[in-house]
Amino acid sequence: MADLYPDYAALAAAETEGVDYSRTAVIPTGTTWASVAIHGGGIEAGSGEIAKEVAGTRMRFYEFAGLKTSGNVDLHITSTNFDEPTALGLIAASRRCLSFHGYTGTDGVPETAIGGLDTELVSRISLALRGAGFAVVDAPSEIAGTNPLNICNSTLSGAGVQLELSRSQRAAFFPGGDLSRAMRDSGQRTDAFYAYAAAVQSIFSGYGVVAQNSINVSRYCLIPAPAANVDMVATVATDKLATGGSHFLNLVARYADASNSYLARLEFTATATVALTVRRRLAGTETSLGGGTVAGLTHVAGRRFRIRLQVTGTALRAKVWLDGRPQPAAWNVDVTDSNLTAAGQLGMRSILSTSNTNVLPVVASWGDFLLAGPQRFEVTRAVNGIVKPHDAGADLRLAHPAIVAL
Repeated sequence: MADLYPDYAALAAAETEGVDYSRTAVIPTGTTWASVAIHGGGIEAGSGEIAKEVAGTRMRFYEFAGLKTSGNVDLHITSTNFDEPTALGLIAASRRCLSFHGYTGTDGVPETAIGGLDTELVSRISLALRGAGFAVVDAPSEIAGTNPLNICNSTLSGAGVQLELSRSQRAAFFPGGDLSRAMRDSGQRTDAFYAYAAAVQSIFSGYGVVAQNSINVSRYCLIPAPAANVDMVATVATDKLATGGSHFLNLVARYADASNSYLARLEFTATATVALTVRRRLAGTETSLGGGTVAGLTHVAGRRFRIRLQVTGTALRAKVWLDGRPQPAAWNVDVTDSNLTAAGQLGMRSILSTSNTNVLPVVASWGDFLLAGPQRFEVTRAVNGIVKPHDAGADLRLAHPAIVAL
């Protein structure tokens, strides 16, 4: 059925704000992602509530909500035409956007149809929801969210995610499956509601950002290494395409000081290619030991890549792949070097090429750090100097890495 109103101006001229509809925008300081519901309230009941829960205090939140006792469908403006100024401004200033909607679906089948131009984030959300036990399907073309004019794709990167929740899925969020305004306003929610929101939130929990405000300045995040032999993995993305010169993101092992370490260096070039090299810094001189451009990978602003660095004796191996995809069996780089033998420290390094011309800062987002194998290390809390031993069992996972710009 065609929309009653072609755009927001026509709707606002005929309907009364505060009586027929409301607009809500919340922008917590420092947030760069958006969680929105442009058909909230009684239009697509339940979409606004889940969007708000996902946003919490870590994402920007916007809701256009229908407040009528009946006939809220009249307030529906399709996503490609939705041009309410507050929503446009909030999303246009965001790196990523999750746009929550509701559709009828098959009666009794709780599922989410997911789409959008941010295909990497679509993959991550799909995996997270399925891992939490929720059914996810590829959205059919009519609700796929792939039109560049769709408001979810109005982000800084020109891409977003559209989540269409079936009526049964939204009903499962409220006691008795009651989607009425009285129930939604009561604050009552089911365990499924909180589990769904937590699954979506898990895709960005544990990320730390490094704001690079100058070129050719190393920014490290390091912890004491449990041993000289290590096997570590992390994900990383940058918020811009490289211009002029590259973005360099490194996993670091056997770090003695800023002049001596091994690096698995991921390079996002000014032509959007992706390169991986294993490098040695010795007495301040950095040397590539092997590697180069990785076929099949393309840098996109916000796209996450997973890097793995394994150092065993004199053997150094590294690989990179798109986050959310299966880890390739083969190593991209497999070399040897005997110059650095002490455990030292390990972690991450971010640096911009001397020829980089991006508008600064370039923000590197690190997360999902994993150090494989039984480990014991000491974490120093900079606030009060407390040093606490930590036994990590099978894996050491830094859920909230303390990444800072130094």
